[in-house]
Amino acid sequence: MSEANHVETRDLRQGDMNMRVIINHVHGHMRVMDYRVGNYEEKRQRLDRLALDGGLRKAFILVEKQDSHNWRSVGFTREGVFPTFFRTADGYVMSRLYDRSGTPITEVGPLKPSATEKTSFPARKLRKPDGLKLELIRDERSRRALLSGLNGELRALPFGRAEAPDLVLHARTRKREGWALAEIDDSFGHATVGVAPPPSHEEELVLGAFACNSLVDALTRKQVSNLFGLSPATDEWSNELYAGLGFKVTGRLATHLLVGGRHTTALIWHRRLSGAASGTAHP
Repeated sequence: MSEANHVETRDLRQGDMNMRVIINHVHGHMRVMDYRVGNYEEKRQRLDRLALDGGLRKAFILVEKQDSHNWRSVGFTREGVFPTFFRTADGYVMSRLYDRSGTPITEVGPLKPSATEKTSFPARKLRKPDGLKLELIRDERSRRALLSGLNGELRALPFGRAEAPDLVLHARTRKREGWALAEIDDSFGHATVGVAPPPSHEEELVLGAFACNSLVDALTRKQVSNLFGLSPATDEWSNELYAGLGFKVTGRLATHLLVGGRHTTALIWHRRLSGAASGTAHP
């Protein structure tokens, strides 16, 4: 299966080391998946070389709490939490940042809300757009082509694998169109969701809200229990979309998303599905 143009998967196997990395060249980061405990110094050295060779600005891994101490001991910093990411255990984000020369940045601590960050918004009743049509894209080739064509615009996707999203919902009106997408991890019962294009005004916010609500309904039917998303900390329209859909911020990821040519902090958004409606942006 071909990968999206902006994404690359690499397997790092040597001796007792067995890791897979998902490299997002648009945003300049790599997500690490570690399949064997131990050899942390060797793993860090290998990731440092990969970051240097690829001009990457960040490596991050999600681990259970007890393993986070091992990654901290070799220069990784805890940034945030993906609640119940491993179904019964939280996923702790351990990250390592690099400067433009590939040198690790060691003076990094957990981020706090900035003065420009806004994650709480007044309730608003959304009116269904005239002529709204929602279509589930079932053809895998079309879903894969869409991910490639968006070229990093989704921000949160791909997350765990460089393949076609499991669910793609196309929303359109007479004047606008957009997509809500989800990558499902059946092993742990969660999904990472993204919206394209990111809303930049009220009409796009409304379209995204209706598309995402329909997507959430589909994920609920698939017995997905937790949803995750990412947005730039200063993107009020995207933040209002997630907040209105009932998501809550559980962490901040430094230098994580490339927006307007600059790397910026990303918010981790989480929502637990319980079958009951929640959030202020629900139609």
